[in-house]
Amino acid sequence: MRRRWLVALLLLSLGTRLYAVESGEQTMTIVRAEQKERDRVVAWVNDTPIYQEDPYFEVAVRAGDTVLEAEYEPSSRWESLPVFWKPGVQVQGRVRGHSLFLKRPNGTETRFVILKRTAVSAEKKL
Repeated sequence: MRRRWLVALLLLSLGTRLYAVESGEQTMTIVRAEQKERDRVVAWVNDTPIYQEDPYFEVAVRAGDTVLEAEYEPSSRWESLPVFWKPGVQVQGRVRGHSLFLKRPNGTETRFVILKRTAVSAEKKL
């Protein structure tokens, strides 16, 4: 019985390491960075919803053999992504749990919430 548990734990730890991303600061390549808007109901008037468009940022970065897709809701409507964040540009970042921290050109970090992790296939690496 103990042997089965040890084998199961060993296989589980190997499986998690295959999809893990390094947790320290590393260089990441931007795959996509764009500003989008989503509708939010702010009030109801005579059974009719009143909508407001809220901006959010969507980013996809390549960290090693993994592509991380994440989003960020800005604190103000006038906040924007750095203009330098174009596909192929390298930025410094780190991953901690479900959070992706990317450094802006002024040195501050922006915390994105990771939505999806995708392993890069061998064909896409070339």
